[in-house]
Amino acid sequence: MSLSDGTEVDLGPLGRARIIQLLGQGGQGFVYDVRLANGEALALKWYRPECASVEQFNEMQRLVESGSPHERFLWPISMARVEGEQSFGYVMKLRDDRYLELSFLLSNTDRDGNPLSVSFASTINMCRQLSYSFLRLHARGMCYRDISFGNVFFEPEHGTVLICDNDNVGVDDGTSRVLGTPFFMAPEVVRDLTYQTLPSTDTDRHSLAVLLFYTLFLGHPFEGARTDAGLRDTSWLLNYFGTDPVFCMHPERDENRPSDIVQQYWSIYPKFLQDLFVQAFVAGVDNPGQRVTEGQWIKAMDRLRDGMVTCRGCRATGFWDVAEPDRTCRSCGTSLQPPYLLRIGRRTVAVSPLATLRTDHLASGVDESVVVGQVRAHPEDASRWGLHNLSDRPWEATYGAGQQVRLEPDRTMEISDGLRVTVGSATVVAVRTQAV
Repeated sequence: MSLSDGTEVDLGPLGRARIIQLLGQGGQGFVYDVRLANGEALALKWYRPECASVEQFNEMQRLVESGSPHERFLWPISMARVEGEQSFGYVMKLRDDRYLELSFLLSNTDRDGNPLSVSFASTINMCRQLSYSFLRLHARGMCYRDISFGNVFFEPEHGTVLICDNDNVGVDDGTSRVLGTPFFMAPEVVRDLTYQTLPSTDTDRHSLAVLLFYTLFLGHPFEGARTDAGLRDTSWLLNYFGTDPVFCMHPERDENRPSDIVQQYWSIYPKFLQDLFVQAFVAGVDNPGQRVTEGQWIKAMDRLRDGMVTCRGCRATGFWDVAEPDRTCRSCGTSLQPPYLLRIGRRTVAVSPLATLRTDHLASGVDESVVVGQVRAHPEDASRWGLHNLSDRPWEATYGAGQQVRLEPDRTMEISDGLRVTVGSATVVAVRTQAV
């Protein structure tokens, strides 16, 4: 039974709140906009009576007590009761309207049907944030159990993500009552008709890989020519996603090639990223221990972002990589090799108008990366490049010939072969690519 506007809700330690309006509903219950006495807005999920079991209450109470593993999870803050009602609910932070369900990325439109523009940088940021968020969740000994489109929201301009419906989350102990969402469930869960194979960190990793594949390539990793035929019924799902799934970009089997758009995006990205998805959906299909970990995805997204360049011929965005120095633009065939590289420890940044120096270059384990330096093209000479200090501290630099300079904040120095710049505890070394 739904609750009326104005109903008073007891939020325990948070005090009391009143329902402002119904925001939506689903199979488990209703979601309302509620306001605390101080005016703060929260979202209330209220369970239908048939879903309001003692087990569900206890699980939600444990999540409230454990606290959120990361702020990107719209985590249960407090349990909720209404006098005279047999059911219960919980409150979480209210999601900003700027965030769209991830499925809008595939349709390339916003809620109003307008064209949606999401840059490569935003897409990479989405993938990195998702990987880091689930890394934090799994480090708690928990698994999400239902990673899918419907539970992830993103802000198109920057690629910031929010993860919702966290009442799916539980301890990774094989006692799940949630199996997941079709097309995202791991093959071992799909094909087990006894329902004894339950979600875990390993199955989460498969679901995360599917989500990342959708985000980067705009298609499902197991859908292609092979799955186009037949009625999409239970047996179709069991066969193509459970007992005999074939990765659409399998290096040795071509019977399930995907749509042209998926293949076009596949060709955009470097081989190291392709290899990770082959690992996830070939080796990792029947061997959960070989699935790609969250840490591997984070490193891959950093490497991908470090190699993002602007084509000198047509200005399209492309991806260069140290392991593939001869990569060319997908649009016009121009070489994507940058004029210089910036090396920071094991990281290599391709010099281009898109290149930045960030805090994740300077220290490991960084989540929210902050830009501290920006590569800038000379306004009149295309062969000259500069490094602009966006931090609040000066940098000490030494040119290849031995000249020492001090780069103050909001100032730019020219990049040349052999330049060494000290940024905090890290050293940035510029190398001309012809010398690599």
